[in-house]
Amino acid sequence: MKEEDNGKLANLKKQLDSGNISRRDFLRALTIFGLSIGTGEILASCSSPPTSLRPSPTPNPTEQELLTDPLEDLYGVEYITTTPDRFATADSAERAERVSPAATDTPETRDKTIFWYCNSCGERFYTLAELQLHMVEEHAWRLPHIEKVEEPTYKQFLNDEINRFDEKNTVFSRNMWDEGHQKLVAEAAEKAPKDDWDILERKAITAGAIYVDATAGSLHENYYGYAGYTRDTGGLFAWEDPVNTEKFPVPDPQWMTDRVKQIARFYGADLVGITEINPLWVYSHYFERPTREYDELDLPYKYAIVMGIEMDPKFINESPAPEASATTALAYSQMAEISASLAKYIRALGYPAVPSGNDTTQSIPLAIDAGLGELGRLGLMLSPEFGPRQRLTKVYTDLPLIPDKPIDFGIQKFCETCHACANACPVNAIRWEDRTTERTSISNRPGILRWPVDVAKCYLFWTENGNDCSNCVAACPWALRSQRVWIERE
Repeated sequence: MKEEDNGKLANLKKQLDSGNISRRDFLRALTIFGLSIGTGEILASCSSPPTSLRPSPTPNPTEQELLTDPLEDLYGVEYITTTPDRFATADSAERAERVSPAATDTPETRDKTIFWYCNSCGERFYTLAELQLHMVEEHAWRLPHIEKVEEPTYKQFLNDEINRFDEKNTVFSRNMWDEGHQKLVAEAAEKAPKDDWDILERKAITAGAIYVDATAGSLHENYYGYAGYTRDTGGLFAWEDPVNTEKFPVPDPQWMTDRVKQIARFYGADLVGITEINPLWVYSHYFERPTREYDELDLPYKYAIVMGIEMDPKFINESPAPEASATTALAYSQMAEISASLAKYIRALGYPAVPSGNDTTQSIPLAIDAGLGELGRLGLMLSPEFGPRQRLTKVYTDLPLIPDKPIDFGIQKFCETCHACANACPVNAIRWEDRTTERTSISNRPGILRWPVDVAKCYLFWTENGNDCSNCVAACPWALRSQRVWIERE
């Protein structure tokens, strides 16, 4: 591996240690980096380290000697001023036998124990070679093959009928004006379970989780959360906050981009990507549920900073119980806080920026354009880190930034043969058959060859169930915290 590659790898680890990137982003970046230098080369370097990384014949390498090696810095070194006996475990003796005498010291010849530790799972090792073998055997093969591409993978499925979508036709907006849909919702509500203590208490979890968004996302009296910007009403999603008249100069947009991503993660985002706003994904008309205001829409900003917020897998797996609703609601409250904080940061630098929840633009295609994932069979974006198990929020701005490229990690092919989400749907709202341009209702936009989700049927089940449903998210193999260990190695 080239010296400059070693430096890049070391820089990745330093960003992880300083908090500039998350552990998942570190693994993801490492995978993408492996594509550029060759997967075989990076794995070979892990399983058979170069000469400069092999155990020194000197029985007591100094701390400075260990810390100056760049590839070593990918992982982690933990120094404990004691002897190994204090941390002896059932397998420590066996492990010590597999380590060459030149690679480790006896308690009698040293006063420090050096543990290498895995940044993915936290397991400790006595030698770098053991750690590298562990990384290859236990973690590297589980990572998806991520490739940066020039165009998002959904583009091959668009046709000439594609056009801007009217927010009035979303299934949630139709609750306010579509009489036929309203009648079906009312009938489903009659079947909802009654509020006995168990159901009421679990719903209280959701009430607490959405509380920040419901009370502070918008200050309109009819706002109950989950929506986003409501004009001229104030709140976290407000667009009226003034911009600092003193503008910070940005001579290097790449530096500014890296800094914005760091700040977004500091505020709580788990995923961050940037894209130029494609007008196709801006609603043709806005429809505000709290006010019923409806009009044409223009968005005068160049970039969208798209952020993903992980939803707790344990609670998601309780779907369709209220615990799953609670983790979704909590993510909505976090959406309001994080996007509002990042927008304020940018406005304080002297550039216009406004936060956005489920308003103004379609979050999923923007997130795909920003390199966060791909569109899956269940109609949601799947990321390499969480599958569909994240909520998306945005900040629109004119701050000089560098857009990310979209990615391809095989979801289009994967979803063609996997039907886990369709099988888990209690009302068959997810299509089993091949992609089609047919629509299930006006809530599907025309012009896309895809697996259209019957969102009206889905929403009616939510109503009848008494809270929303995340069965498809929980069932998706890419949502598993175990990192999809059952997927066959290539």
